[in-house]
Amino acid sequence: MKSNITKLAAPTASSCNKRISPKKPVRSPKYARKSAGILAQQEISKLAALFAAERYTEAATLAHTITKRAPSSGFGWKALGVALKQLGHSAAALTPMQKAAELLSNDAEAYNNLGALLYELGMLDLATISCQQALRINPNYPEAYCNLGIVFKVLGQLNEAEACYGRALTINPKSVEALHGLGDLHLENGDAEKAEKLYRQALLIKPSSMAVRYSLSFSRQENTQDENFAALIEIAKAVQNHTVTLSTREMIYLHFALGICFEQNEDYAQAFPHFQAGCKLKRTTLNYASDRSAEQFSKLIEIFDKHTIERLRGAGDPSDLPIFILGMPRSGTTLVEQIIASHPAVYGAGELPDLMSITRQNTTNSAVQIAFPDNLRSLDQATLDTWGEQYVAGLKPRAFTAQHITDKMPENFFAVGLIHLMLPNAKIIHVKRDPIDTCLSCFTKLFNGAHEYAYDLAELGQYYVEYSRLMEHWRKVLPAEAFLEVDYEDLVAQTESQTRRMLEYCGLEWNDACLAFHKSKRPIRTASTVQVRQPIYQSSVERWRHYEKFLGPLLDSLGYLIPKK
Repeated sequence: MKSNITKLAAPTASSCNKRISPKKPVRSPKYARKSAGILAQQEISKLAALFAAERYTEAATLAHTITKRAPSSGFGWKALGVALKQLGHSAAALTPMQKAAELLSNDAEAYNNLGALLYELGMLDLATISCQQALRINPNYPEAYCNLGIVFKVLGQLNEAEACYGRALTINPKSVEALHGLGDLHLENGDAEKAEKLYRQALLIKPSSMAVRYSLSFSRQENTQDENFAALIEIAKAVQNHTVTLSTREMIYLHFALGICFEQNEDYAQAFPHFQAGCKLKRTTLNYASDRSAEQFSKLIEIFDKHTIERLRGAGDPSDLPIFILGMPRSGTTLVEQIIASHPAVYGAGELPDLMSITRQNTTNSAVQIAFPDNLRSLDQATLDTWGEQYVAGLKPRAFTAQHITDKMPENFFAVGLIHLMLPNAKIIHVKRDPIDTCLSCFTKLFNGAHEYAYDLAELGQYYVEYSRLMEHWRKVLPAEAFLEVDYEDLVAQTESQTRRMLEYCGLEWNDACLAFHKSKRPIRTASTVQVRQPIYQSSVERWRHYEKFLGPLLDSLGYLIPKK
């Protein structure tokens, strides 16, 4: 996902899904005026001021107090949901936002907020419904069309996504969000030139949009004479001199955009401090705890022991339609998918949320939702049959005539053992890359939604160690042929031989198109969309050496996993 989804979810007091401009006065919500008998005007004004100052902890506390005293106040629930979302408590924000939509049944904004949150939580079908409800209430709501366009894009419904952005621009031809989203859509479809035009059109309307400047930096090679790069440098100077004030979100985009630009110009000494500053700010918005993450890995290893796998074997759906490509983000999974999906018998579906959504379902009749992976403790063969059928049924409509369809969600490495049981004839390719290069690439990439571990070098290294531990477990408890491992460095150095190896594993005959993967026009909805439009290049191997002096906390965390030279 690109930056516009996070913009749409950011709050103000007058619009719980738009960003605050600190130079503009904050107006009280229109529905708050209707609540004058329930809420004190000073509470409304105080909440507005807290959101404007990005003091979300205090805003959440005040909103919680309001909901306790006045549980029928939709305004209170709406403010609480948005504040929790901004604090990184997205799961906790769901109930307040649902209550806000229920109490404010004619408030399009409440449904649009809920849709943006559901999208972030991976509940794409429900997100679609919420955004569509917002548009039923207010058919002339461009922000809701933009949100719906983002959901459609992730679902692979690209024509519908483009239509949503087009409708938003019909309503408001100066919608920066719509121009930005449409630019992202063209970039993912391989038309960087058209994307750049749309980004620049958006900047003519709003030159201060750091999100658009970030996308423009990401989409092209910039030199120090480029207007966007020069503008970013001037904005950074103005912020330092206190003549310009940016929100935390805008500062994050500014730092990552400058990091990209300086790296493109091989000025690594200036690039890394910007990546570091952007990550530090991003980390303050998240509710990540490395101990909770490590516990999840340990539970998976405990649940899927060899005895359990043998006990459950023999179930699942027999389809050989899926090819799973998984591994750490930024490890080369997009490159592998692009190569395989260039084969005429294969359709590349990209990063699908389907599997992890299915595997988070309850395995008992309990009305209480059991969190992943504890919900897998009651797994039985009947459930594996059902889940396998569900997954294949959701996959087929993406390309009815394809012999195979790829699913390139990197985090599916959590479910390698489960895939082996519920889809025993599916192919699984695990992509590995040098641990330091992988982690550095994560650290210097501004992700959307997930990957909360990626914004602190020590936490990032700890996460990689846990991922490595889990993959080693899968190697021990699964048959040797359960999945194929591909080293990114080998793929770059020996592209043809490694491609032949992957195609043979997938049961596919050789096709020359797989070596011309960069010419494919298929949509690519990942952070690597620009890179895989190019022929194989070596510059990403040992990229970390440019930044070695900055990487102490990461190297300490990785420890024994650092390759010996």
